[in-house]
Amino acid sequence: MLLGGAAAALAACAGRPGTERTAAPPPDVPVTLSTRWEGRPDGPLPDAGDEGVPFALSLSGTTEPPVVRGGTLVSGIPAGSAGAVYVLQDLGRRVQRIGARMGFGPGATSGSVALVAFASATDLSAHCHMVFTPDRWIAGVVADGGVVEIDTRYHESPVPQDGRPVSVDVRFDGTTAYVQTPDGVRHTLRDARFGRTDGRVACWEFYKDTPSSAEARFHETWAG
Repeated sequence: MLLGGAAAALAACAGRPGTERTAAPPPDVPVTLSTRWEGRPDGPLPDAGDEGVPFALSLSGTTEPPVVRGGTLVSGIPAGSAGAVYVLQDLGRRVQRIGARMGFGPGATSGSVALVAFASATDLSAHCHMVFTPDRWIAGVVADGGVVEIDTRYHESPVPQDGRPVSVDVRFDGTTAYVQTPDGVRHTLRDARFGRTDGRVACWEFYKDTPSSAEARFHETWAG
């Protein structure tokens, strides 16, 4: 088990000051890891992504690993079950960008994905812990063994729950985070805590808080 972070983050729903809705362009951070799941055959999680960087895996509350199905990466959490699945790749340096094309299925909005940047495989502090659900997003970091929430916001327009792909992307410039949420809105957050850890392990997390939580799938994942 990595963290109970998604559950802690999903428990908070009220927005906090400090987030700006902005049309300013994010910094240009090249993608160095990218896997298009649409080009993969059905089957188990492959050993490595498109660039050959190995995947690592951690499970919490489930024993079923993620699988490639229908050109997407799905959690593998059995229907009627809850749990968390963490898919990880070591970038080899600080993660300055992490994102995905993903989609939500039907179900309760307690289902989510998270984009995380852990310090290492054994040091689970993180300068990025961004949770996205069908109705809101939660910005945070991981420190002292737990998720520290920085802001929570509801989406400005409905996010489809019929599997249609939407994009989420997070980029950093010092202590500023530029977040594209699945409703297509760009946000800017400034907080010193984004600069306190140099997370090098990119993580794409599936999370179901309850058996009725919406399931998510990844069409493409990337980091830089």
